[in-house]
Parts: sequence; C-alpha cells; structure tokens
Amino acid sequence: MRSTTTTSTTNLFSVDSQIRYQKILVPHDGSVMSDKALSHAAYLSKISGAEIVVLNVIEHEVVPPSTLLTFIKSDTPIEKAKEDLRNTLEGGVKQMLDERIKRCQDVGINKISYKIRTGKIVDEIVHQSEEMDFDLIIMASGRITSYVRVLGSVVRRVVDSIRKPVLLIHE
Repeated sequence: MRSTTTTSTTNLFSVDSQIRYQKILVPHDGSVMSDKALSHAAYLSKISGAEIVVLNVIEHEVVPPSTLLTFIKSDTPIEKAKEDLRNTLEGGVKQMLDERIKRCQDVGINKISYKIRTGKIVDEIVHQSEEMDFDLIIMASGRITSYVRVLGSVVRRVVDSIRKPVLLIHE
C-alpha cells in the first residue's frame, strides 16, 4: 500500500507533466511590485518560451467628473476635456509600458506585447484572461493595510473570479 502512494506522488511531480506555459498575463500598474511580477514572467518565459502580455487598466474613476473638468478647463467643452485627459493618461501609460517591454527585449524576451484597457481593474483582468486563454496570470501584491484588507484587494477579487493559475508575487 505504501508503494502505491509513492508511485502516485512520483507521477504527480514527474518532469514530463502537462504543465506548459504558452501565454502569461501580467497586470501592471507601473509600480515596483508590478515590475517584480514582470521579472518573474520574463524568467518563466525564458524557460518555457511563453508569450507575455502586459495589461494596464485605466480606471474610469481616474477621469474626474464633468463638474471638476469645467473648473480645470473652463474654455473647453466637457467631452473634449475628458478626451484630452484620457489621451494624456494613455500616452503616459504607453510610454511606461514601452520602457518595460524594451527592458524585457534587452534580456532576450521577444514574445512580449501590451494592452491598455479602460474600465474596472478586476473586470478587465478577468475578461482578458478568459478572452485570450492565458495559461498563467502573474500578479503583484504589496503589504495590505487593515483598511484595504476589509475592502479586499484586486488580487483577491481576481483569484476569486477566475479559474486560471495565478502566481502571486508578494513582498
């Protein structure tokens, strides 16, 4: 009976297991912790040859309400002011992601791209992970204050919402 258990455990961890990473999703918000998650993804990509897609989500709440925009840009129509602000935000995000992609390419990661989406962070991560059928999601999580812990972190809500493996980089 003991040898049966040993055999099944050995088979479970055999080298030729079915785990193969082909596509890795890395949600990235520009933080140092997100850079660490991207470093782990780069390492796994070198080992497996997996494609990496870096995802940044610009939340709707980042764009201030119309009443605030009228004070900021009183001479510009509200919709034009919102569009200008979105374009400025997206331009900054593109620049940040271009820098990260270049760093990865400098160390030999060639199958890497990024996506920028607007919406709710958790919803977009879940949607992208399902739509593009990623094998692994690598996310970063920093120390959580007690106030935030009550509300729940993005990582926790993503993990609760998907049926994909998630590698959590926590510091």
